[in-house]
Amino acid sequence: MNPIIIREGGDILESERFRKCQEIPHHKGTTVFRHSLEVAEYGLLLYEKGHDPGTDVRDVVRACLLHDIGMTDREIHESVSFVKAYTHPRRSAEIAEEEFGANRIQVDAILYHMWPICVIPPTTDVGWILLKADKHCARNDVIEVFRNMTGNVHHHHEE
Repeated sequence: MNPIIIREGGDILESERFRKCQEIPHHKGTTVFRHSLEVAEYGLLLYEKGHDPGTDVRDVVRACLLHDIGMTDREIHESVSFVKAYTHPRRSAEIAEEEFGANRIQVDAILYHMWPICVIPPTTDVGWILLKADKHCARNDVIEVFRNMTGNVHHHHEE
């Protein structure tokens, strides 16, 4: 794990709430925990490639780690996909603010990370970094599910 993630988000990584993410499936083939760590790693790569002056790496790391934390609420993670897509950003932003002291930039990024499903796009550089990192990682998660499915199909025919 990138040491910047530990430095800027260690309190999140060690929290009971974030540990709960290990038990919550996400995009069929992964967990909210693993997905959030991957988004933070990729978000850092995007940040390092180039960012607006004044964009704080701490905001990037924390928004990435916390963007799906709302999935830890049972009523959200047990709801159907399209409902989850609309409801989890607001709950994630509330938890980020209440439990982890998220600032306005982090909250904004979390609230709008599901654009274009949610109609308002991000309004900050951190928001766009999170959006791109999340879409990239979610796409890879789905591709991995299909790889596993087709691998299983081929394996089944060989028997």
